[in-house]
Amino acid sequence: MIWRHLFGYLPANLVMGLTSFGTVYVFTRLLGADDYGRYALVLAGMQLAHTLFLTWSEAGGYRFTQESLQKGELADHIRTSLGLCLLSCVPALLVVAIGWLAVSDPAMRHAIAWLSLTLPTMTLLQMSLEIRKARQEVQRFSMMTIARALGGLALGVVAAYWFDAGASAPFIGLGIASLVIATLEVIDLWKISRGGKFRSDRVRAFLTYGAPISFALALELGLSAGDRFLIAAYLDEASVGAYAAGYGVADQTIRLLCMWAAMAGAPHLLAAWEKGGQNALQEPGLQMSRMLVLITLPAAVGIALVATPLAEFMVGEDLRAQAAHIMPWIAVAGLLNGWMIYYFGEAFVLAKRTGLRAVMMLAPVLANIVLNMILLPRIGLMGAVYATVACYALALVLSALIGQRLARLPVPLVDVATAGLACVVMAGATLLVPTIGGLPELIAKAIVGAIAFGAAAIGLNAAGARDLVRTARSARSGDSQQS
Repeated sequence: MIWRHLFGYLPANLVMGLTSFGTVYVFTRLLGADDYGRYALVLAGMQLAHTLFLTWSEAGGYRFTQESLQKGELADHIRTSLGLCLLSCVPALLVVAIGWLAVSDPAMRHAIAWLSLTLPTMTLLQMSLEIRKARQEVQRFSMMTIARALGGLALGVVAAYWFDAGASAPFIGLGIASLVIATLEVIDLWKISRGGKFRSDRVRAFLTYGAPISFALALELGLSAGDRFLIAAYLDEASVGAYAAGYGVADQTIRLLCMWAAMAGAPHLLAAWEKGGQNALQEPGLQMSRMLVLITLPAAVGIALVATPLAEFMVGEDLRAQAAHIMPWIAVAGLLNGWMIYYFGEAFVLAKRTGLRAVMMLAPVLANIVLNMILLPRIGLMGAVYATVACYALALVLSALIGQRLARLPVPLVDVATAGLACVVMAGATLLVPTIGGLPELIAKAIVGAIAFGAAAIGLNAAGARDLVRTARSARSGDSQQS
């Protein structure tokens, strides 16, 4: 069942991956190093404002959907979720206004101004997607996600190329696309929730559950994006652009793959926990962990192996060399972060101990700030990279150790080991491909690496790969016999 949902979410995640790559590919060329750095800084600020002030209501919307379905209170839940979404926009927009007043750069001010449209529409759309995901409405979720991703990128390119909008262009595209799609989604949810009402007595439950998640995710965001402000302070905006470009390719790829697995696996974990508690977690937890191993480990190793041709193809010339240098390290950081958030972090969600998760994140965030302040003046941009990897490793260890006391998820050490051996085979095969540069080398190494890993994983039965193939064949033969 989990694997079926995984492939149900595949189109949306493929498009999200392509548009993520497309954002780096297009805007590192259209904006230039300095404007891309400004865009990266405003994006980090937008993500921080969204996480601090908006995510708590979105998290509650997801977490309490199944509960409201079982109680027959879905209409009230939807109306309450949408109402809290709008209320939470007020402090977020105040922060945007303060940010606009705090900077003097006209390009930065113009980009920040567009956040006043982008933030409210994004959170309404995200709330609707969280409710769809919790109800396992895979097709609707995928359609809306694809429309937002493609529409936002296309409109952003128009703004950058034809209207010379500079650092504002990506936010213009995202804001307009989110406005259109959020309007359609809110209308549909309003119809579904006919007869429902805003429940003020539910606000405390949303805050109690969602506020610690917002704080924890804000700390995690500080770990992943906060160093961009330190890079700007110690180095310059062009260095921020190079860091963001490398991050945008390597980290975002791994993050999207982890999100893909979590979209399929997390609802099953939640449903199992609600019905059977700890005893029901073993099977869906094992399936989810094996999905993550088979998807994310070879992806991280693969990015490290093809960092140079990948940067030559994806990143603009001004930012290319530095981006290629940091990509292998950021791929490792993305892998650690993805497992921390999307697997071991689920224990805090299931046990409703999100406040503990927030407290746990203080140590790696503070360590990251200190390490950046020490390393950036001494070794430059790589200081931020080394600090990120070290602090994500710390966060993963803490999340696994503390989370296991709350909800014991399977720890797939044997699966990681066998998949690691398959990655060694993949690396050996990939290194045999001649260095010809650019897209041809990237394609050749990707094909060779995928074939080598697939063959090795099946041969070793890494993370149950051989069992998965047998199950797929049995299901296919069963379908053909029925037809």
